[in-house]
Amino acid sequence: MHPFPFEELQKILELKDTELEIDELLFKSTISYVEKLLDFPLEDHNYNELQTVKDLKVFTKYDNITEMVNITDMNTKERVPNCIIDGRTIFLLSTEYEGHVLFLNYNAGFTSETMPAELKEAIIKLFLLKKKEFIKQANHEDDYSFEIPKDIQNTLDSYRRKNY
Repeated sequence: MHPFPFEELQKILELKDTELEIDELLFKSTISYVEKLLDFPLEDHNYNELQTVKDLKVFTKYDNITEMVNITDMNTKERVPNCIIDGRTIFLLSTEYEGHVLFLNYNAGFTSETMPAELKEAIIKLFLLKKKEFIKQANHEDDYSFEIPKDIQNTLDSYRRKNY
């Protein structure tokens, strides 16, 4: 399930029943656009990675980890039993793993409970802009250049930077 479903947007903006099909398409387009800008999907996904331990830690590629499914030491083919996960950093509690390659299997993304309010607000604002542009295009108005306002861009940039 998507962390920010269309039904929630519909309630927030009190969208008209007569325009729901178009609004839902515009919303899906907005979500796709945001995910492309952020370079990661918003909803919870499963990821697999190989990472080498350095200074008794490894870093996951993606932020917002919801579950660490499995960590396997590829040198010994055994599960790594004890570690501390802090954001994207996994701290290993045993020096035996230094220099080893670990296989990480984890879920990361947002759930409806963890979706940040500022990101949700940026999506709503983008949706309203896209709807405004759609109406301009439907009315054959000349000016339909789409530009993201600075406040929305700053919010999206802050989430994109968290993953690099």
